[in-house]
Amino acid sequence: MIALDGELLRLKSPRITLSMEFKEKDTSGQTSNTSTAEQGEKGKELQVTGLVPFKDQAALTRLFELAQSKEDGSNRKIYRIGCELAEAVKIYQVKFAGRIMAPEQEGLLAWRVSFTLREHLSVPEKREQRASKPAATVGQGTAGTSTVSPPPAAQGGEQRELSGFEKILKRADDALAGD
Repeated sequence: MIALDGELLRLKSPRITLSMEFKEKDTSGQTSNTSTAEQGEKGKELQVTGLVPFKDQAALTRLFELAQSKEDGSNRKIYRIGCELAEAVKIYQVKFAGRIMAPEQEGLLAWRVSFTLREHLSVPEKREQRASKPAATVGQGTAGTSTVSPPPAAQGGEQRELSGFEKILKRADDALAGD
């Protein structure tokens, strides 16, 4: 069973397939080397298939309404997902991606519905957002410019300890200032 925002999707014989893509780029050039550069983990996807009986048109209509639903203008709606497989791999929010199809299954008097739900704010994505930003680097000044001194409040007796990298930058800055 699968539910979106607490609403149970009425599918008969549902099948849910989990997939995850690891992006990488070939760095071997024209050689036979197998070197690649990792480009990160992409969000997980759930491919869902199931049957909707012809007599339950309302279920098919509702499924397509959910797929077409938008938030604040043009972005597709993000749903909280309820599903054992999603819970097992820590997927909490999803949105419809790719294509939703409902071809007729004449012998079964039903539509075979298939669609993809893509994870929103995946664990790797959250990890990247939390990662500290790299420190700004100090470059050389341009001829004819003056140096900027810190505001008077910062010059009071309080100075913080410089990190190793900042000490190297300070020495380079002091050397350049002596010219």
